[in-house]
Amino acid sequence: MDRIGVTSYLHRSGFRNLIIDTSVDESRINYFRLYDGNKTHERQLVDIRVSETVFIPERSLIPPEIEFTPYEMINIEWLSARNPDRNDFDAKKPQLPGQEGPGLGIIKYCFNLLHLLTEEIYKDGFMDVPEHMHQAIMYSRKFMFFDPVHEAILRAVMRDLKKYSVYDITWGIMTGTVIEKKSGLPQVYDPCEQIYPVSRRLKKYFRSRIYTETFKKFYGRKRYYLDYEEMDKRRGEIISSIRIEDL
Repeated sequence: MDRIGVTSYLHRSGFRNLIIDTSVDESRINYFRLYDGNKTHERQLVDIRVSETVFIPERSLIPPEIEFTPYEMINIEWLSARNPDRNDFDAKKPQLPGQEGPGLGIIKYCFNLLHLLTEEIYKDGFMDVPEHMHQAIMYSRKFMFFDPVHEAILRAVMRDLKKYSVYDITWGIMTGTVIEKKSGLPQVYDPCEQIYPVSRRLKKYFRSRIYTETFKKFYGRKRYYLDYEEMDKRRGEIISSIRIEDL
């Protein structure tokens, strides 16, 4: 935590009595929890859960020049960071689906913390399956979808809807109001493996000719727009009956 700068960042933010708790459960899920002051849910800052797994990709995605092989991965089961001293959201950073409280602004530090694991244990990379579109966008700073078509769709949505907030984009996907122009159909978000490659062989896959050409083809073909008024209407209907943190 000192090496990546998160300790000093949290101290500057007013959290000076940091408590670290680590454990492993019967399913071999590793827990890293960070608290301020005392080990209670109310004072929890960070909750990271990771496990070791073997990722066997679809054979059709592997180019002929790359050996088809399982990848040894660190799977991110859960990653959250929240500010326990704040309970309110504001217009600048509204509550996202599944989000319990305002964030800490340290996700980049969490990614760096996970990366340090590669100095201790050899793995091909990190893997996550984001449940919501905004999580996929957040992870896209470091991660790429293993399927180049999914990666192209994500990047095309981010490109075409860049004037909108992540909040509006994720609600657009959830309400079926992010429309693909050519087909006129809503773009569906299909959760799948998003990867941060570490090993040489996994990086080789993402640099392969088939991956890059497939990505470029779909990225160039896809065009999107957001029906904002309809999204806002449908969002209101959903929020009126379901808590946002339960979505």
